[in-house]
Amino acid sequence: MHTPLLMLPGLNNSGPQHWQTTWQRRRADALRLEPNSWTAPELDDWMLALSRSIEACTVPPILVAHSMGCLLCVNWAILHRLDLSIRGAFLVAPPNFKRQEFPAPSFTQIPESPLPCPALVVASTNDPYCPIGVAMELAKKWETGFISVGERGHISTESGKGDWQEGWNLLEAFAAGLRVQI
Repeated sequence: MHTPLLMLPGLNNSGPQHWQTTWQRRRADALRLEPNSWTAPELDDWMLALSRSIEACTVPPILVAHSMGCLLCVNWAILHRLDLSIRGAFLVAPPNFKRQEFPAPSFTQIPESPLPCPALVVASTNDPYCPIGVAMELAKKWETGFISVGERGHISTESGKGDWQEGWNLLEAFAAGLRVQI
């Protein structure tokens, strides 16, 4: 049995050319977070939407998060550590939520403590929303694995990633480390 993927996009969702969308199309059992608002995110709303999405999975999923979705994933996992119902978290391009111009105030108090599940942070050396050193420090505080993919911007549609096969390969390796298939 395959482990389902649950896509957690960031601010404004992931458009039709974004790697999360193309990966979701690869898998009939893949789900996507559906909060009330992608443009005016509220952490409580996104947390509720994530809980509903996880409950809709037939077996514990792997959370595939991008940008603000990473912050949601971390917050949810730490809050639900005693009844954790996910296999792991694949965290791509977490943003620096401490920067002054961060666009979602309710997402600025994210825990910086160890995650209760296996996780991998994937970051770019030239992400305009998070310096590589900050991403490395978050991975250290969350006690996750860490991979730098070089100069890839925010690892999104705008940075020309499209299907982002390199990322899919990393996700497959992460899943193999969890002893599951995607």
